[in-house]
Amino acid sequence: MLLVQYPQEFDRLVPGFLPRATDMAGPEFAGAFDAALWRALSGSSETAVLIPMTPSFDGSEFWSSFHLVSKAPVSQYDVLRQVISSRKDLAGHVVCLALSGDEFHGQHGRVWAAREGNLHLSVGLRCDLDGQETGVALTMLPAVAVMDALQGMDARVRGLNGLGIKWVNDILIGGRKLGGVLSSVRSQDGRIRSAVLGIGLNVKLAPEVPPTPFTPGVTSLKDHIPLPQDGLTRVLTLVLQAVAKRFEELEHDGPEPLLRDYRSFSLVMGRECEIRPDVPSDGPARRGRVTAIGPDLALTLSDGPDPVTSGRLVLRTGKKSDLP
Repeated sequence: MLLVQYPQEFDRLVPGFLPRATDMAGPEFAGAFDAALWRALSGSSETAVLIPMTPSFDGSEFWSSFHLVSKAPVSQYDVLRQVISSRKDLAGHVVCLALSGDEFHGQHGRVWAAREGNLHLSVGLRCDLDGQETGVALTMLPAVAVMDALQGMDARVRGLNGLGIKWVNDILIGGRKLGGVLSSVRSQDGRIRSAVLGIGLNVKLAPEVPPTPFTPGVTSLKDHIPLPQDGLTRVLTLVLQAVAKRFEELEHDGPEPLLRDYRSFSLVMGRECEIRPDVPSDGPARRGRVTAIGPDLALTLSDGPDPVTSGRLVLRTGKKSDLP
């Protein structure tokens, strides 16, 4: 089911999809949706509007509910994290899309500028996965799914120079940041029961962000290829399809396919990098050529045998080296 504040906004996002809209205030819909979740996501006590979706507009039956909010008052990723930390299980696989919003963030709470026309997507996944075997795979999954979606658009996107994943969770084009992803899980007795993935992607415009060594520049898809009017819808559909496909692949085949493709999409393999600790007091920066990405995403550098498991990466100037 689709829950929206204003059906006309979803109709603009996905023209012609809406078969009918039903006010959910009636008793026949009692218990049909999670009212507390809707209020937290939308910041509104208004009754949602229900739109039946079987299958969903992306052509699958993977997603159980889709929440569209015009302007999210808080990070929907954080709302979903609070939900999975306070409940045993999600009711199903949940999509939360905000057209714009406040208090969005990336890794370690770093501010993410949300602008209308870009993708601000959070999904909650109901899981039953071995925590030790697949925990890191859920860190890789949203980044790999975004790459799948971008490469599935058309040959112009596949041919973009420097399109790939910068360790650990940034999506770049030509050295400039296009998007970023987040993930968190809830485990019980060694099993992952729920996961939340956050995906931010600059589709129609690049926010004004001061350059840093970690993010020298910001870009959008529209800066590189002509986008049709439904460009955001196209990206959203492909991303949702890719997340569903990669999750089902993880369930059936384990983490190896994700790790293989994360490595193939990586922009850091063979590159000279500097990795600075998240907290300066944790020690000096590491510098060297990346020679391997481990199954736990730890980087092996040419400066020594000890792998790097955390920190912020700076891509140093120069071309990618040939690995021995």
